[in-house]
Amino acid sequence: MIKVRDKWFRILVLVLPFILVLYTNDVLLRADLPKILRTLVSLACIILVCEGSRYLIYNSRKWNKNRLSPTLRLGAVIVAGLAYTTTLLVCSAWVRHLLSGKDTTHYPTESFVRINNSQVASGLWGYSFFNAIFIFFFLLAGFETLYHYAKMRHTEKEKEQLEKDKLRAELNQLKGIVNPHFLFNNLNSLSSLIGENPARAESFLDELTKVFRYLLRNNQSELTTLELELQFIQSYYHLLQTRYGNGISLHIHLDAKYEEWRLPPLTLQLLIENAVKHNSLQKEHPLEIELMSAPGNNLMVRNTVFKREGMVESTGIGLQSINARYKMLHLPEVRIEKDNRYFTVIIPLVEPQADGQQVQDPGAQLTSWQ
Repeated sequence: MIKVRDKWFRILVLVLPFILVLYTNDVLLRADLPKILRTLVSLACIILVCEGSRYLIYNSRKWNKNRLSPTLRLGAVIVAGLAYTTTLLVCSAWVRHLLSGKDTTHYPTESFVRINNSQVASGLWGYSFFNAIFIFFFLLAGFETLYHYAKMRHTEKEKEQLEKDKLRAELNQLKGIVNPHFLFNNLNSLSSLIGENPARAESFLDELTKVFRYLLRNNQSELTTLELELQFIQSYYHLLQTRYGNGISLHIHLDAKYEEWRLPPLTLQLLIENAVKHNSLQKEHPLEIELMSAPGNNLMVRNTVFKREGMVESTGIGLQSINARYKMLHLPEVRIEKDNRYFTVIIPLVEPQADGQQVQDPGAQLTSWQ
């Protein structure tokens, strides 16, 4: 349903004519009962014309139900509105005449006092119709403009919601691809460790449990604090170290002031997993990953580039997931920079006061690994 915000326009079209009536009838300086009554009649007429026209203009679409074209509907509204407004103006004039006694200064024509003369009555209708044209077309233009503006805003919000729903569906689809891949890799590592080193396998399983606890608790959250995300990354890095040994290293250089700043959960995990997936991890050429503060309240995630031999072309699922989250939350775009030596991703951080979310600690049981 389209909600039209016309409060101030209605106040304007009610107050200004009423002030004019008070001024022309000289009620404030020389008030008497007939003048007060005539002023109240004028006020009632103003309210009925304004609110009745508003009701007619807005509800004509509901009554029409696409039976008439927009042009014919508008024509019908104009005819009905002019008839309604003219009739109210005439009735108001007659009632004010009955209350006026011998005072006729407020009438549109001098001959109006001769009520039994048909020519005078015709003149009143003509004068009222002329006023009705000006009044109703002013109201029609105002209410139609406000309605179309509200309709435009409503359409924009619907499009925005549809786009958000589409992005959310795409994001959920991407999550379904990323998480099984992560689980498969770690279960393979666990399977190998069980036979080679049961103690390390137990430690690995313990860390894997903590990581999946964080994944499950944060998977539906829109934002989390950088501090919690880094705690998770330390545990995730422990899993990678268990698998790759000295083939990978993680360096964190972040300003402490950003600990309570926000970012979409699992962003760093996806970037690190992306780096591991596309690069060779060897003692001779270890994968070095750096997390550091960047100008403009950003987080820089940078890794060295040493491509795997025979590696298939990237599908970009991890980066698509991150971009989809940022777009859905109307956050600044993620920037990607790459050369022959480094692959760099610039992640915008969200100031705590800006998002208005209370982030609970879902990973309170996580252990930070240095």
